[in-house]
Amino acid sequence: MITAVHDGGHHFLREAYTSLRDQELPSGWEWEWCLQEDGDSGVVECLPPDERVLPGSGLPGRAAVARTMALARATGSIVRTLDADDVLLPGALARDIEALGRVAWCTSACVDLLPDGSTRPGPYDPPPGPVPPGRFYAEQLDDRLSVQANTFAAHTDLVRALGGWPALTGAETVGLLLAAEAVAAGEFIAEPSVLYRKHDAQTTAADRYWDKAESAARLESVLARADALRRSGWHWQSG
Repeated sequence: MITAVHDGGHHFLREAYTSLRDQELPSGWEWEWCLQEDGDSGVVECLPPDERVLPGSGLPGRAAVARTMALARATGSIVRTLDADDVLLPGALARDIEALGRVAWCTSACVDLLPDGSTRPGPYDPPPGPVPPGRFYAEQLDDRLSVQANTFAAHTDLVRALGGWPALTGAETVGLLLAAEAVAAGEFIAEPSVLYRKHDAQTTAADRYWDKAESAARLESVLARADALRRSGWHWQSG
């Protein structure tokens, strides 16, 4: 499990940890949580002691850099993203493991968790099962991506081969999803895997995040990366 967190964005970490701790995994599987603070304030110390939690910190570089730094500590064969303010739903990791026995990567449905505690499903989930090649790329080109890319899970070797999360000021989860889609087959899991928390302090709620020129540059970058990978003709194969 890979999580980036910053000072001020750590207030829901304990709830995220509890949802991870309570996951039931198939026989022979274990989880580890590679948690990277974007900075050096020590906010990860709010978590209870657990040898499966592998915290780190370093120079601030935003979420993409923190995620890729956390990846350096990952020892498992599969990685999945978890935002610091989200909550895993029961069975999420077991379903990922099952899917990744067939394909290189997967993503899944999620449920919005609103500030008043109510929930609502995603607005337009794709059909369950194999994802047609280029589907998510085409959706992003139309600014209508049908999944939350922070539900992404994949073989660790694939993520490393792609260089981790692109060093952008945002949309790094979309960037990794589209890169993976360009070189390997994936699946969509229709059963929700996470409560996606909506609140005023989240990064994407800030007006500055949606600066028109910067947002356009981020999306141009992730689409260009996927284009280049697809043109290269390279296809990832599990070792």
